[in-house]
Amino acid sequence: MFGLFSKKNKGVKVADKIWISDEAKFRACLEFKKSDPNVLFIAWFEETKNKLQAYFRANHLEERVYLAGYVNFSQADRPLIFVEHHPLGSEEQRKATELGKDEIVVLSSLSEPFFQSFGGERIVEMMRKMGMGADEMIENNMISNSIKNAQEKIAKKAVITGAARSQSDWLLNAGVNQQLD
Repeated sequence: MFGLFSKKNKGVKVADKIWISDEAKFRACLEFKKSDPNVLFIAWFEETKNKLQAYFRANHLEERVYLAGYVNFSQADRPLIFVEHHPLGSEEQRKATELGKDEIVVLSSLSEPFFQSFGGERIVEMMRKMGMGADEMIENNMISNSIKNAQEKIAKKAVITGAARSQSDWLLNAGVNQQLD
């Protein structure tokens, strides 16, 4: 009746896998590629794309990393892994929907500017005190919800949005250059 008791569509599910550092995340990308040669890596920003491609080359792997804006539906039949979050969750939802995905995997590191905008260095310190190793991955629904909440805060604070070369440039250009906690 009027949809009052129907379940809300929560959009595309995001499976977050998080490491302490970019180096650890990149090592994980290498392992993902070894376990599934068909996997397609997608970055939101050119800087991340270039860093990951350089890491692959340094490890004797010629692997192309795609920018999200250039991935199309014809490539969506391959396993897709996003190698960073877009600061706006709505952009992730839009792209995943455009690609016909019900769920996406996003690999992140706590050293990324996105995480620094809401206290990533404190999380790293806490994880190290708890004995977490550099190559250990964090995967938890509470963390995914925190990321989603941070993206919502960014969306509320963003003055302008648009293309940028890096995550930090995007946050700066959008006027989101202070901590969000």
